[in-house]
Amino acid sequence: MASPIPAPPAPASAPPAPADALLTWLSGSDWLPVLAFALILFLLWRYARPFVHRTVVGVLTAQERAMPTGAPAEELAKRAETLEDLINRLIRFLLVLAVVFVVFGLFDLWPAVAGLGLLLAALTLAGQSVILDYIMGVLILAEGQYFKGDTISVGGIEGTVEEVGLRRTVLRDTRGIVHSVSNGTIRVSSNLTRIFAVAMVEIEGVRNQDVETVIAMMDQVGREIAEDPAWSELIVETPGYGSTPAFTDLGVTLRMTAKVRTQGRWTVPAELRRRMALALAAAGIHPNRRTATGGPQERPVEDGTATRGPRTGP
Repeated sequence: MASPIPAPPAPASAPPAPADALLTWLSGSDWLPVLAFALILFLLWRYARPFVHRTVVGVLTAQERAMPTGAPAEELAKRAETLEDLINRLIRFLLVLAVVFVVFGLFDLWPAVAGLGLLLAALTLAGQSVILDYIMGVLILAEGQYFKGDTISVGGIEGTVEEVGLRRTVLRDTRGIVHSVSNGTIRVSSNLTRIFAVAMVEIEGVRNQDVETVIAMMDQVGREIAEDPAWSELIVETPGYGSTPAFTDLGVTLRMTAKVRTQGRWTVPAELRRRMALALAAAGIHPNRRTATGGPQERPVEDGTATRGPRTGP
């Protein structure tokens, strides 16, 4: 007797279309956990920034109280703003990553992602410089080399820090140009506004007989600006005569220095120059200057007098 012919295998069921999968999920009973998860993400997104602000300010304030000498208020504010900006960006990234994980789990997309493992490994190998950027970014923040609002010089670029990220540092120079510098390329960073700055004014070509008079004028102008209510908040130490850095054929170079707040790094020297110019003019003291031919306008000689015109002999 002939054996019965076996029935053909049933055709494999085609995978449901994405729209059908979405309708099946919406009609199921798993939407309550997802809704709760979405609510948690919304609350984190809404209240993370105030919580981060209070936490960062509290930690930095406690740290400054524990130190023997605390930093000025503006320095503390710059540190807090930098850390807040970075932490908030990290929180946003983690929230978006959590949403992606949930979507992949709901629609069973992990097998497709697993097939991209070799590609991700190749990209990681090729992106070693990017990994170095992140490592240097962590070190910059941990060491506190600079913060948002500082004026720094890196790689020949000088500007105000607008963003300190894990991968890059964003600077805006005095012409308004924005520079994006990869953290991995930063080997030397010069912070021009850390806690305090030094205001420096030099007066060149002072004649020998006027040296002591100009030094006394420097000290007097320094005391006046330190007592001026419009400028006293920017002054850390009273400006005055600092040193004599050079002797030239024009005369003596006198240097006036002062410690100032970081925001007065450029405004205080400008005001000191203005006041010194007025004081010199009122005293009838006119420092020597070079003429268009390159020679001195008024040259001091050994006996303390001055002769006009370029030098004619040795």
